[in-house]
Amino acid sequence: MKIKNSTLFLIWAGAAISIAEVFTGSYFAPLGLTKGILSILLGHIIGTLFFALGGLMSFRVKKPAIESTKGVLGEKGMVFIGFLNVLQLIGWTAVMIIQSAKAFNGAIGMSTSLGIFIVGISVLLWTLFFDSEAYWINNIAVVLLFILTIFVVLYLKGGKIGHVAGDMSFSGAVELAVAMPVSWLPLVGDYTMNSKDERSSFIYIFAGYFIASCFMYFIGLYVALKTGGKDIISYFASIKTGVVPLLIILLSTVTTTFMDVYSAAVSTLSIVKAKLSRKNLLIIYSIVGLIAAYLFPIDNYQNFLYAIGSVFIPAYTVVFEDFFLMKSKSDKLLNVPATISFVVGTLMYNYLTYFGTSLSKWFITPTIGTIILTAVIYPLMKFVHRREEKIYG
Repeated sequence: MKIKNSTLFLIWAGAAISIAEVFTGSYFAPLGLTKGILSILLGHIIGTLFFALGGLMSFRVKKPAIESTKGVLGEKGMVFIGFLNVLQLIGWTAVMIIQSAKAFNGAIGMSTSLGIFIVGISVLLWTLFFDSEAYWINNIAVVLLFILTIFVVLYLKGGKIGHVAGDMSFSGAVELAVAMPVSWLPLVGDYTMNSKDERSSFIYIFAGYFIASCFMYFIGLYVALKTGGKDIISYFASIKTGVVPLLIILLSTVTTTFMDVYSAAVSTLSIVKAKLSRKNLLIIYSIVGLIAAYLFPIDNYQNFLYAIGSVFIPAYTVVFEDFFLMKSKSDKLLNVPATISFVVGTLMYNYLTYFGTSLSKWFITPTIGTIILTAVIYPLMKFVHRREEKIYG
C-alpha cells in the first residue's frame, strides 16, 4: 500500500514529538539561547540529511531499511548492522518508557516503577491492537500532541531567560542534535519503500522530522533557560498539572515507541532466515523493552546517544558513498573495505567525542570529522583490496 505524502510527513513529525526530544533539548541550556538554537539547527541539518538519504535509498531498491544495506555491506555486514539496530531500538524503547514514567512521577506523584509498568503495558497493548497501517491514528495523535505541547510553553510566558551553568560544548550539543535523527536511520526505509514517488521519500520525511524535532529541542532548551536548568521531567514535577502532561507523555510514548518495536521486528525478519511471526516479535520486543526499562541506567542517556552516532554515522557514510556515488554492488558475504572503514570511523568518532575538544574550535565535530575520514578511507580501502585480489586472487 502506497503511503500518502501527508501521512509520511506526519509519521515522522510524530516520531519527533516525544518527551525524549524535549528532554535532550534541555542539555543545550548552558550554551544560551542563540548558540543553543544554532547547534540544534546545524545538528539537525546534518542528522536529518543522513536520515532522509536512508529513506531515499530504500525507496530506490524497494526493500526495508536494513535489507537495503546488503548491496553495499554484504550479507554479514547487513546482519551486523541489523543486530546493532535491534539493540538500539530495545534501548530506545526502554528510554522512552523510563522518561515517561519519571514524568508521571513528577506530574501526579506516581512511583517510577508503577509508571514504567503502566507505560510499558500501554505500548504492548498498542502492538496487539494496531499495526503499521493504522496511520490515521498516528496522524490524529501528532496533531493533538503538537497542540498539547504548546500548553507546556504557555506556563512559562513572561519573565526573563536566565543563565544555566554547565559544561556542554557547542560540538557536544551538535552531536546530540545529530544523534536523534540518525537513530531512526536503520528503520526509516521500512516506511519510505512504500512512498508514492522518489521525491516524496526524501522531502516529506526530511521536512516532517526536521520541523518537529527542532521544535521539540527548542522547547527543552526554552524550559531549561526559563527555569534555571530544569529538564522537562523536573518541570512537570514543579507545575503539578496532571492532565495535559500525562496526555503528552502517554500519546507520544506509545505512538513513537511502537515505531521502535515495529522496526526491531522488521530488522529481525531481515537478518534471521528462520520463519518468524511479525506479530509475535512485536509482542516479544514490547516485553523485552519493558524489562529493559527496569534495568537500563538512565543516567547514561547522553552516552547512549553518542554510542548511536559512533555506530551509524560511519556505517552509513560508507553505504551512502557506495550507493549514491560509486554505484557499485557487493555480492560477497562481507565487504572487507567497508568493514575496515566502518571500524576506523567508529574509533574516530569516539576519539573526537571524548578527547578531540581542541578540534571543535575548527567546527570539526565528531560527526563531521568521522564523515570526512570515513569517506576518504573507504575508496582507498577498496583500491587496495582490489589490488590484493588481483595479485593473490
